Amino acid sequence: MSEFIWQDDYKIGHATVDAQHRQLFDLANRIVEADSSETLTHLFALFYQHIRGHFEAEEQLMKHHGYPGYAQHVATHNQMLDRLNDISQTIYHRQWQPADIKVFVSQWVLVHILEEDKLLGEYLKNLPAEATSI
Repeated sequence: MSEFIWQDDYKIGHATVDAQHRQLFDLANRIVEADSSETLTHLFALFYQHIRGHFEAEEQLMKHHGYPGYAQHVATHNQMLDRLNDISQTIYHRQWQPADIKVFVSQWVLVHILEEDKLLGEYLKNLPAEATSI
């Protein structure tokens, strides 16, 4: 059974961002279900790479469109990457707790996607259609 269930409420209205968010949900579920430390290490590395790539794409999107909340949004991304680095250390030292990723993903969904990314989505919706093609 999946721990993290994608809901349409999580969509921000930008196809690329929404697809990346959904992919991260899938990876988070695979991490929580990992049955060995090798699998966990591999999946967490993928998760981290995907989040980092997602953040970079989102930041480019914000910068390209002159998003006024850019600096705060990037600061939040950096805080989340710091937290992922902390989790990575617990995995490395074999002190991994499934709750670590559950808490991270829950905070990411409840705070970052539903609040901050939704604001970005609203901003993008108010731009002319041809401006949001990136």
